Amino acid sequence: MAGNSNSGRKPIPAALHLIGGNRSKKSAAELAGAGRPVVAPAAPPECPAFLSEDAREEWNRIVADLLVMGLLSRVDRAELAVYCQAWGDWKRAREKITELGEQGFSEMTPSGYKQMSVWMQISNRAEDRMRTAGASFGLNPSARMRLNVNAPQGELFPNEPKETANKFFSD
Repeated sequence: MAGNSNSGRKPIPAALHLIGGNRSKKSAAELAGAGRPVVAPAAPPECPAFLSEDAREEWNRIVADLLVMGLLSRVDRAELAVYCQAWGDWKRAREKITELGEQGFSEMTPSGYKQMSVWMQISNRAEDRMRTAGASFGLNPSARMRLNVNAPQGELFPNEPKETANKFFSD
């Protein structure tokens, strides 16, 4: 059976590729990501009105960070909505499990067998959806490595030294 674009090992970042020696003989352009699709510039998409309150809170929390990393564009609205709603569903299910205590993990069937509770099933499915959609935005370490994202540069003069620096370097 022939392979497809998902076959084989995941690509490693260009810097690690070069450190280990360019055994694949890829050109610098290939390693830098030339030929990747060009996406619209980083811009925050509008938050969908149908998201739950917890999902909207997660949307507001994460959008700024994704913009700083250059991983968010207006076309990413649906994928981000899936991630945020999965977060909201997962949070609600986990709260319900905590509220129910031991009964939140398992329940008795009418025939007397123990089975995983409905809230635990909802929690697990939401977690799967959250991980899948979150990987698109590099929301775990291995996904970030596949995205070849450089860490944003921090403030040169954080906090109180910033005001002192502004005295000397402002117009």
